[in-house]
Amino acid sequence: MTTSEDKIKAVMDFLVNVMGFSASSVVKQPHLLDLSMEKRLVPRGLFLKDLMSKGLLEKELVLSMFEISEEKFLKRFVYCYEGEEGSELLKLYNENLKLAAEGKLKTERL
Repeated sequence: MTTSEDKIKAVMDFLVNVMGFSASSVVKQPHLLDLSMEKRLVPRGLFLKDLMSKGLLEKELVLSMFEISEEKFLKRFVYCYEGEEGSELLKLYNENLKLAAEGKLKTERL
């Protein structure tokens, strides 16, 4: 096992307590532990929670959203909205990426 205990705890805490996934579903996909908290898990997760709060995403979130490429993620969740709304979503997502990379994005339990 190449993943540290701290990383495992952080990923599990975020996916279970912040995002609301069941622990058993996360454990069944151990490759999620290899993904970057700062570059992928936190920015995408909180961005999708923002979409849900705005009523733009009604589907139940699935763990596979963290696995798809950046290009596919943007097409599916950002570029599908046209005009000003799409621009604002892209701006929001890029802000989440920047804040997460700087360690300033809050991942408190929602």
